[in-house]
Order: sequence, then structure tokens, then C-alpha cells
Amino acid sequence: MLDQALASRADLLAEIRECERQVAAARARQIRLLRDLDRRRSAPDPVELAAVLDVSVRTARDLVETARRTPELSTAMADLEAGDRSFDRAAATAYLAGAGADPETLATAEQRDIAGVQRLRSLQKRITRHTERQAHQQRSVRSWTSLDSAMGFIHAELTGYDWQVVTNALEDRSDRLPRDEASTAQQRRADALVALAQDWLSGGSPPRHGGGGPVVSVLVDPELVTATGGEAGAVIPAGPRIGPDTMDQILCEGSVEILLDRTTGIPLAVGPTTRVIPPKVRRLVLGRDEGCVVDGCDSTYRLEVHHIIPRSQGGTHDLENLTTLCWWHHHVAIHGRGMRLDPQSPPHRRRLLLPEPDP
Repeated sequence: MLDQALASRADLLAEIRECERQVAAARARQIRLLRDLDRRRSAPDPVELAAVLDVSVRTARDLVETARRTPELSTAMADLEAGDRSFDRAAATAYLAGAGADPETLATAEQRDIAGVQRLRSLQKRITRHTERQAHQQRSVRSWTSLDSAMGFIHAELTGYDWQVVTNALEDRSDRLPRDEASTAQQRRADALVALAQDWLSGGSPPRHGGGGPVVSVLVDPELVTATGGEAGAVIPAGPRIGPDTMDQILCEGSVEILLDRTTGIPLAVGPTTRVIPPKVRRLVLGRDEGCVVDGCDSTYRLEVHHIIPRSQGGTHDLENLTTLCWWHHHVAIHGRGMRLDPQSPPHRRRLLLPEPDP
């Protein structure tokens, strides 16, 4: 046993590797015992084995499949017993063999990492008409909110063709958004999904001008909103709670429907719908600026009107306080990341400022 305080990183990694060799050898012994039980016709199924070992059913299934598919006198079994082959690789190779892989494919698998072996297995699996029709029957899109209602989730299960259609649409829309090194591929797809949804609500095609944004209903507890500076007390019906950034975004470009009794503050089922920025003012600002005013941006996708000083901080609809941004700079950079326009920068070459630090 190494003295961890004195051991080098290489020494510690070597000991971890040695522990894994011992795990592999122990798994090999379990496999031998499972084969003996199978010969006695008393082998446990994965569920029973999982209970006996207090492991996941997946681990138990891996043990059973490896015992079934790895020949007793094979090099693979000898390597596992010697600790020269990890149990994860042995299991992945066993599943590949079970999928009907020929000897050439099994030999190719030896040159792949474990994820590569799993991909080879997926290529071996047959997709029948029944499989495809079952996948069609199981298609779904689910949406729900987190336990604290701070954000919403969307999960989709699609057939292969439909998945490709949706993926291509997301990639195409993502490619049209301004390049941004700070965003991951997943974040860009999320932005693209929202953009496609807004395109549809605007008539099905991406307009040059944003069209004023969607109607958003918000349930408001006036006392709580006032006491917390908008950080609590506002929620989208049957959806997530929202905070001051989202409310600023709604007040910038959407149509807002505040659902409350103005006298008592009790939420109601209906309420007035108001366009936040008057249409004539929007048209005047869009015509004046002729495009996104962020320095260096040439995007014309969904040009939207933005309050330089947010309404929640006393900003008005005066022309001097309104400017034009493309959808990405408005939706992602400003209202998503909390960046701000530098009010001292030229009106048609606005610089972006980093978010103010949290108090």
C-alpha cells in the first residue's frame, strides 16, 4: 500500500489500475461460479442476482451475459482472470457477440475503446418493421418543470427519420445564429429550438423583424414581487417560476397578460393583454436603426426592440431608450446571460458589458 501523502500522481494512478485488475479477477471468479450454477440448471436471473449481490440489475445482467458469451478456454477469459482485461470491456464484447457479430467484427472491437465496441454492437442489431412501428407508437414529447419550478425540461422520443428531420432543423437554425465560442453545442441547439418555435408563432418562417414576440401569461403576487425585487412571486401558469431577467425580457418584446386582481392582488383566470412597446414606436425604432446595433453584428434574424434601461429599473418607451438587436443578442446575450449595452458607446456600434456581479 502506497503512502498517499508521498506518492506521485503516476504512483496513485498505478495503484488505482491495480485495484481495477483485482476487480476484473473477482468478476472472472463470479463468472466461473455462475457457469457452474448454469450447469446445475439453477442459475439466477439478473433480478435475483442483483438482489443477492446488492448491485444494479444492469451490473447483474452484464455478469450473466458475460458468463454466457465468453468461452471458458478463450484468451478473453484468461485475460479477465489475470486482470489484463477490464470487466466493462469483457461485458461490451459479450453483448457484441450476442448481437451476432462475426469473428472479423469481434477482432475489430479489440482495437476500439469501450464506447466504440458499444457502437459496433448497435450496428449489428436488426431493426425490423415491427421495431420501427413500435418506435412510432412510442413517439412522444414531454415537458415538465424542475422540483423548484426554476426551469422547464423537454424530452423527445422520435423515430429515426423524424429525429433526423428535427436534428437537421436545429443544426440549420443554429448555424444561422451569430457564432459564439462561449456557447456549447447543446446550448446552441436549445437557442435554435426556441428560435424555431418563435418562427412558427410568427407565421412559419423567420421574419426580418421579430413581430412583437409571443403573448405570455404571468401570475403575479404583487406584495411578494415588490418585496423581493421581482425574484419571487411571478410564475407562468402550469409552468416554471420566473425572475427579474425573464420579466425584463417579456416587458421588452412580448405581449404580457398579467393575471391578478388589481385591487386585492388575488390571481384571476383572465386579465388584460397589452403590447408592451406600441407598434408605431417599434416600427420607428426598427426603421431608424436598420439592423442590430451591436458592434460587428450583421445578423438580420428577428430584429427586436430592446430597452437600454429596463422597464423594471425605470426605463421608458422614449426613443433614446430603445434600440434594435438581433434575436441572439437580445434573447441570449442580454436576457439570457445578463449582459448589458454600454450606454456610452455609439448608437450604431454598441458594446456589450459583462453582467454586474451578484450583490
